[in-house]
Amino acid sequence: MIIRLRSRDGLERITVDAAGTVGTLRQQISSDLSMPREHVTLSKDQKLLLSKNPEQFKDLSNNKLRLKQAGVQHGDMIYMQYPFERTVQSVVKKSVFEGRGFGAKMTVEQLIAKQTRIERQEEPHCASVSFDKHAANMFQSYVQSALAFSIKRGGILYGNKDEEGNVTVHAIYEPPQEASPETLQMERETEEEMRADFIAKSLGMEKVGWIFTQSSKERDYIMNSEEISQMAAWQDEVGEHCVTGVVSLAVSDEGSDVHFEAFQVSDQCVKLVKAGWFDVQKEPSGVSTLTNPKEPTQKQPVIVAGKDVKEVDNDYFLIPVKIMDHEGPLTAGFPIENRLLPQGPSEFKQYMRQSSSKPYWQRLEDFHLLMYLAKQPGLDLVNDVAVLLECIKHKASVPEGYTLIIDSLAES
Repeated sequence: MIIRLRSRDGLERITVDAAGTVGTLRQQISSDLSMPREHVTLSKDQKLLLSKNPEQFKDLSNNKLRLKQAGVQHGDMIYMQYPFERTVQSVVKKSVFEGRGFGAKMTVEQLIAKQTRIERQEEPHCASVSFDKHAANMFQSYVQSALAFSIKRGGILYGNKDEEGNVTVHAIYEPPQEASPETLQMERETEEEMRADFIAKSLGMEKVGWIFTQSSKERDYIMNSEEISQMAAWQDEVGEHCVTGVVSLAVSDEGSDVHFEAFQVSDQCVKLVKAGWFDVQKEPSGVSTLTNPKEPTQKQPVIVAGKDVKEVDNDYFLIPVKIMDHEGPLTAGFPIENRLLPQGPSEFKQYMRQSSSKPYWQRLEDFHLLMYLAKQPGLDLVNDVAVLLECIKHKASVPEGYTLIIDSLAES
């Protein structure tokens, strides 16, 4: 897995075995960055960078502690302090402008370049996100078992947000989509998505973000430019609370492990993507090429860490979000739409038989079952499905006329 390392000298990243220990991490830092491991203090707390007493930070002091037990996951930021100076090599290619001599004149183009400074946003607007464990498991298990992480897969998140910025995800809708190991395009603004919006709103939910899986194709970065741009587009559409869930497969000597993570991109990233600054990349990488749409001839349109550049490490735009799980108000046992697996009359019949001992409203409280009913010719979305949704919302008896219609569908 990739770990980002932040010190007073800059940002770096290394690859470490997900099944390793804190000692493994220290050894990798020593090997990759040529640093004496005994003089490096590590912590997940960014206060370490300014502390005069680094020995107080104990969370990553036990070399035998497993990284997973320490809460260190793929893409996490680890802070480093050490009693010496270093020159950190940028992951972004140096520009010609950096090599100018002292006293060299700056052109108007170079002066304009200094006006757009890429700043890191330390805190996300989304304080945390909690996924319904059944919905999350249905999503990742399909990608793991049916697709074997060979291609990407995406979905739209429905749930709620509170005043403190905490997001709760209760349902995942998977639109029709085209995907490869590197790209993902979901069909948007369809009649089916409008049905999903209606069902969610009727149950007191709204769009709170999106989720996608990364394929098992090897990569040495966390997010590529297309993923960053898609995240920014979603935040622009849904709002600053919008969260992106990312599911990936980490492979180590001890086997494979599914990682479930959450991120946001910075407000500045959202504005840059919306304004058309991000160039389309020929090959996926962890670096984005930016072009000022108003001054497309600029050679170094942005400034990062005091350097005028055209390429920016995508880590500058990423902000990790705390992730949790819960048991939500809906079930997630009915086959999901737009998959390779069938969702039809026989599956509906079997599902209704299996839940026959429950109250009728409870038999219907599955988001994907409701999506299936909403497209049936005998049920109108606004006049009929809305009645079923009110029954589910208030745990009330379903009118007999509707039970007869649904039972007839199950027997057909």
